[in-house]
Amino acid sequence: MKKLFLLNLSLVAVFIFSANAQTNPNWEYWTSNRLEIKKGMSAEFEKAASLKTKKFNTTPETAISTYKVMTGPDQGKYERIQGYKDISWFNGVNGNEGMKYWMKNVSEFVNQNDGRIIWWRIKNLSHNWNPESKPTKYFHRVIRIVKPGKLGDFWRFANRITEVYKKHNFTGIQACFNVVSGGNENMMVFVDAFNDFTDQGKFPDTDKSLKELYNEMYNGSYDRDLEIYNDALEMWGRQKELLSLVPEATTGM
Repeated sequence: MKKLFLLNLSLVAVFIFSANAQTNPNWEYWTSNRLEIKKGMSAEFEKAASLKTKKFNTTPETAISTYKVMTGPDQGKYERIQGYKDISWFNGVNGNEGMKYWMKNVSEFVNQNDGRIIWWRIKNLSHNWNPESKPTKYFHRVIRIVKPGKLGDFWRFANRITEVYKKHNFTGIQACFNVVSGGNENMMVFVDAFNDFTDQGKFPDTDKSLKELYNEMYNGSYDRDLEIYNDALEMWGRQKELLSLVPEATTGM
């Protein structure tokens, strides 16, 4: 347990150092654009975006996913997502043929683009997330805004949850992202992906709850760690929304 405690402290130090840097050549980068569509133009937008996707987003390098926001204040908006990129990918993002096609054939249906956000995926806080998997039908987007100076407290609980998932073969799919550019640098987003509302992840080898398994691994500290984690978050820094896949505007679907 002492070795595990020291390892967690080391991970906290690495996380805080990385989170304070603007970019890192070893990070895995993702981008997202959230779009508000002109009233009554959703069908036209989906058709135009689908044609663009089938024409220009056909390879792993150019692959893109499109989701529609189903709940919350952004309900009805669309989000276009690209991922699994290294930093060199950004050299060719602007001014390519796909972007020109979008501006000519798709942008006419867009009322507002909320702006691109660049993220890095925190692999230590991700579970069952890999590039071989197809985009899921749904995902919950869980937003957490961390108070300045409290990243370590956030990290400890989140990292321990992930370790419980790994040890007990949790079947759910989760990833954690942090803003690199285009948003609040203290914003963490957990993506919980699934295809069936009746099965969003389970522990196949035990009937025990997450809390029970956590307490077994970490000396009964679940409630205390959760309290520290909650204290590390801004009071207004909690939001959850559901997104649904638009298959026709998603590569390979």
